[in-house]
Amino acid sequence: MKIFLNAILILVLSACSLKQVEVDKTQKIILKNDNKAFETSFKQRAKSLKILTPDVPLYLNSYQVIYIQNELSNAYAYHFWGDLPSNLYRFMLLSKFEQSKIFTSLVGQNSPVIADFILEGRLDSFEQILSEKENYIRLSLSLNLIDFKKNRLLAHKNFIVKENIDKIDINLTFKAFEKALNTLTNEIVFWVDSKI
Repeated sequence: MKIFLNAILILVLSACSLKQVEVDKTQKIILKNDNKAFETSFKQRAKSLKILTPDVPLYLNSYQVIYIQNELSNAYAYHFWGDLPSNLYRFMLLSKFEQSKIFTSLVGQNSPVIADFILEGRLDSFEQILSEKENYIRLSLSLNLIDFKKNRLLAHKNFIVKENIDKIDINLTFKAFEKALNTLTNEIVFWVDSKI
């Protein structure tokens, strides 16, 4: 009887080892700051800045990587953002302002401390556009720069960045997203510096 039970146990364990394990194909993508110092020396001000997470349309309030092909929206099946696009933007912009040293302090979004200036905005597009003739990344952001202490709008601007992609390749797509986001956040730093 003991031999019979051992034989059954061996057969069960062998069958379990033959079962193929399904590999998880999902990948989470993080966009990184290019870490290049600005060539221009900015004037440092004894002021503070608070950057608010931008408002987003519902389809961008997701970890899905969106592409638009033939006017229809879709998402990659196995590739996802490591964070929401609005947070990817905000954290990269915070990093850029740290590099620029324009402000002596950057106040956390949820901090009770009152900042001198606030950046608020709306992220309108954070997607890949595909057609028979074009393949590019489009980032669009509308920003308000507010003097919080004087309770007035200093400036408003709509930023649009387009980054072409040579061929349909997921790695090139994410490199283009990274380059476009670095370009966008650099432009915002220069704009803010010119308005305060």
